[in-house]
Amino acid sequence: MSTSLQALAAHGVRLKVLAEVFPVLRHEVVGPLSNATLATAMLRQTPEGASPDALQQRCQRLAGDLTGMLEDSVAVVRELDQWLADQGAVASADALLRECRKLMFSHLLLSRRSVTWSESVASIELPTFASRYLLLAWLLCLLPALPADAELALDFSQADAWHARFTAAPEFADAEPSAFDPQEVELLAAASGWRLERQTHCWSLHLPASTPDK
Repeated sequence: MSTSLQALAAHGVRLKVLAEVFPVLRHEVVGPLSNATLATAMLRQTPEGASPDALQQRCQRLAGDLTGMLEDSVAVVRELDQWLADQGAVASADALLRECRKLMFSHLLLSRRSVTWSESVASIELPTFASRYLLLAWLLCLLPALPADAELALDFSQADAWHARFTAAPEFADAEPSAFDPQEVELLAAASGWRLERQTHCWSLHLPASTPDK
C-alpha cells in the first residue's frame, strides 16, 4: 500500500474510533453548559425575605459559577480540535491511559470481560494524536472479540512494548458488527510508527522511539 493510501486508510480508522467515543466527548461539552443553564435559571429567582446584601452576594456567587462553567465548556470545545488534526501535542503515557480508560468506561461497564489495568505505567511521553487513537482502536478491537467472562490483563509498565494478555483467544467471526478488524489496528499502528504483534493469548503494541517523561 502506498504511503498516501495508508494515510487515508488510517484516517478512516481514526474516524471509526471517534464515532465510538464521541458520546463521551459530547457529554464533556454539554455537561458544563447544562450546569450553566441551571445557574442562569437560579439567577432569575429571588429568594423571599432575603436582604439586599444577601441577594447581591448570591448573584455574585452564581455569576462567578456561571463564568467558570462557560470557560470550562469553551476549553473542552477547543480541546476537540486535537481529535481532528495532529497539532504536535505530546502527553505522558499515564495521562493518555487515564483518558483512554475514561473514554472506554461505558464499553468496559457493559462488557462481561474482566479487565485489569496495570498499576505501573512507563514514564515516557508519546504523541497525543496518534497514540490516543491507536490505544482506543486496540482495545475497541480486542474487547468485543473476547469470549464472555474472559479475563484481560493490560500491562503498560514497559517503555518499548505494551501487552494485552487474555485467558481465551479472541474470535472475530462472532464479534459485534461494530468491532474493529485486527488488520485495521495493524494499519493504524504502522501509520503511527508503532507495531502490533498478535499471538494466541497476547497482543503487544511495540512503541515508537519515545522521550523520557521529565
